[in-house]
Amino acid sequence: MNINLKNKTYVISAAADGIGFAIAKKIINSGGKVYISDINKKKINAINKKYKNKIFATEIDCTSPDEIKNYFNKLKSLKKIDGLINNVGIAGPTKSLENIKIEEWEETIKTNLNSHFYFTKYSIPLLKKSKKSSIINLSSTAGLYGFAQRSPYTASKWAVIGLTKTLAMELGKYKIRVNAICPGSVEG
Repeated sequence: MNINLKNKTYVISAAADGIGFAIAKKIINSGGKVYISDINKKKINAINKKYKNKIFATEIDCTSPDEIKNYFNKLKSLKKIDGLINNVGIAGPTKSLENIKIEEWEETIKTNLNSHFYFTKYSIPLLKKSKKSSIINLSSTAGLYGFAQRSPYTASKWAVIGLTKTLAMELGKYKIRVNAICPGSVEG
């Protein structure tokens, strides 16, 4: 299936490898431009070198609201974006709830849920300027069915689905589609 994304611009969080990077490559192979962010400086530098003028990679902490706000302030020069893909996520601890440290819970929620909020919040003005735009949130099958011994991960991914449904209601009037993808276990 050929998709024409010529003159389309996308932002993908946490996309220096894995699902996010695979999506970025598909977009550029279909004619689009991609702005990615990730915390991995070494991979960001390699991407900027190899995919010059196709993938624009920036090192940022996707859990920092200030860094994300600054990132989108710099992206305002684009005038619009056609899509946001919220890809940030960590596995979090694998143990029963009673054995999870508070810091482990908070880190998982901050990474898997709060990052989606920050990226979405700051992208909306640019998404509204596109005639038809979209937000894709990466959730998980754990967000649909639960996952024993993975309560922070499951709670965060379940919340992403709720956030997705709410955003679809709020943003539909601006012709911004909002969907969640719920992959099962993947490598990378």
